[in-house]
Amino acid sequence: MESFPRPVLLVSRCLEFDKVRYNGQKVSSPVVRDLMPFADMKTVCPEVEIGLGVPRAPLRIIRKNDEYRLVQPGTGLNLTEKMNVFTENFLNELGEVDGFIFKGLSPSMSLGNVKVYARTEMSPVVERSAGFFAGHVINRYHGYPMEESERLLNPRIRHHYLTCLYAFADFRQIENQASIDSLLDFHRKNSFLFVSYNPEVFDKMSGLIADADEIHQVSDEYKLLLKETLRKPGSEVLKTETAWKMFLMSDDKANNESYFFEEILGRYADNRISWDAVIEVLRMFSFRTFGEESYKDRFLYPYPEKLKASVDESREKDYWDNEWNKR
Repeated sequence: MESFPRPVLLVSRCLEFDKVRYNGQKVSSPVVRDLMPFADMKTVCPEVEIGLGVPRAPLRIIRKNDEYRLVQPGTGLNLTEKMNVFTENFLNELGEVDGFIFKGLSPSMSLGNVKVYARTEMSPVVERSAGFFAGHVINRYHGYPMEESERLLNPRIRHHYLTCLYAFADFRQIENQASIDSLLDFHRKNSFLFVSYNPEVFDKMSGLIADADEIHQVSDEYKLLLKETLRKPGSEVLKTETAWKMFLMSDDKANNESYFFEEILGRYADNRISWDAVIEVLRMFSFRTFGEESYKDRFLYPYPEKLKASVDESREKDYWDNEWNKR
């Protein structure tokens, strides 16, 4: 099987690591737990880092005269300046990173859904915003893979996030190698994946590197296009069209196999089978043609198999172990 890089992640420290939530608890995050053997994780709890205890009185974001403040209603503290200074210093020293997983609804770590109030006490919510720490991350690392732990419980969001995370980790290694041949290989093994996301941007990427002699001539612009490509998944039509193009590259197809795969794509279009089922069939055809080289293709293998979400968490449950069923 193809080897994968180890992504570098910045993760909210309360997610599976330490009991640093405002209520003194640690938060369960299946994707963080699953990633631990496969990634290098850096953790942070900005609220603890600026000197707040555990447990602690909750924080609140206040908007007054278009100015945002981070306050602690229970103590009356205004922590805006302290949080901003810590965040800038922390990010300046962060080093290499490929992605972020933060705790949602946190006034420091939420990526966009934390409540903003008009006043410290007894006031309505005036908008939803990013947390103070996360807002700096969004501005500095625009386009990088970042998600809230709660959203990553959704299998589609999880799949997209992991796909992007490993693409960024791969590209970071390419930048460190500073080799145009490595960039061309990266582009080649991601070609079907990128086409399934955004074929127009993929064409721009292909044109950019077509005549490049040195990676430094194109790496910055290529990275911008990579961010644009992976911003969100392509349509279902694009996915099935890309799967069909890959299938057509398989050698020695009998007519009944073409009919069979067309039927598979039709069943997926009708929402009768999962995308994983389509990919498994496509992997079989691709392996028959390309052998172990097929393992390198990121459309077929975007990240390690052990990071796939469980298909059926309750598969082992005995639904027939009850009194009326024993009679």
